[in-house]
Amino acid sequence: MKRSRVYRWYAAGLLGLLLVTMMLTAAPAAYAHGGDSVAYSDITLKDGDITYDLRIDMYDLRLAVAPNDIDVGDFSAPVLDKLIHDRWQDIENYLLDKIKLYADSLPLEGDILSLVATEARDQPYAEAVMRFHVGNKPEHFVLDYQPIFDDVDMWHVNYVTMSLDGSGGGKQSYVLSLDTREIKLGELSTLRAIKQFFILGIEHLITGYDHILFLLGLLIGARSIKQMLGVITSFTAAHTVTLLLAGFGVVTLPSRFVESVIALSIIYVALNSVLNKKHATKHNMLLAFGFGLIHGFGFAGTLSEMRLDGGQLAASLLTFNVGIEFGQIMIVLLLFPAVHYGRRIKWTIPAMSAAISCCGLIWLIQRAFM
Repeated sequence: MKRSRVYRWYAAGLLGLLLVTMMLTAAPAAYAHGGDSVAYSDITLKDGDITYDLRIDMYDLRLAVAPNDIDVGDFSAPVLDKLIHDRWQDIENYLLDKIKLYADSLPLEGDILSLVATEARDQPYAEAVMRFHVGNKPEHFVLDYQPIFDDVDMWHVNYVTMSLDGSGGGKQSYVLSLDTREIKLGELSTLRAIKQFFILGIEHLITGYDHILFLLGLLIGARSIKQMLGVITSFTAAHTVTLLLAGFGVVTLPSRFVESVIALSIIYVALNSVLNKKHATKHNMLLAFGFGLIHGFGFAGTLSEMRLDGGQLAASLLTFNVGIEFGQIMIVLLLFPAVHYGRRIKWTIPAMSAAISCCGLIWLIQRAFM
């Protein structure tokens, strides 16, 4: 009996710590700039020059180049135009210092052809088009990418598409992250590319606090392993479908709408599990599928901006999705036992539901109205 009581309080404490951590870390990140630090690189060789088209989160770039700027949170057009005009040289120096290209072991000199304010994923971005003269097609090529990681956000990710055959075709996809800041042409095998997108899928799930809280809301209403498997299967089937559809560009939805509905889904599922106990399990399977369709668009958001050919895109999406499923399994294996034991303490489930709903409400206000 005593051991059972210890398990209950341990489970309640674990769940409480999880919720408090998410409330303290997730909400400020979402308020700052959507919670993700994502960039996109498109690199092509043509007529003896390598053109490097970099799209980088404007918030990240401003913090890196002008951290003391009083307008760092203002993304109005006049402020962004003034930033680019006044800070052009600083931005050029920063990017060319942090991004190094090597052809046949020789460093390439670069300059910025254009720098404009744009949008990606419904967020303000800066697009810098850089040119590096290389002459002939190199046999060996290295990209050393260092921006943002050390001075702004260690979780920064850059999705790279590259074609150095001179025709603009045959693009290959890569992922740059804290632990992988360098790309060597010809080094990345198919197996390693699969590994990169698999790991990226896991990271995307376990750092996606909104998706985790939605899963937790579903698990609250699942009173057995069978019920848990039912809602998780429904959620998985739904978000897999829309992840692939959105990734291939068959169906697209505005990012602001998707993120707002995801926040709303968190509130609804958490409250439904407590206020509608009698039919919660049955409804949760339907809710998991319905809202899972929207969550799939959220999962696809970061990959949708990559400029990939059909084959590369298919492989990247499928591997990314497998990584998401693996991360989801890890989260469920961690949370379901805690929910199961925590349920034996009368106040645990209502308290969890209230905390999850509060997080969802904060996100909904930020995403829909700010």
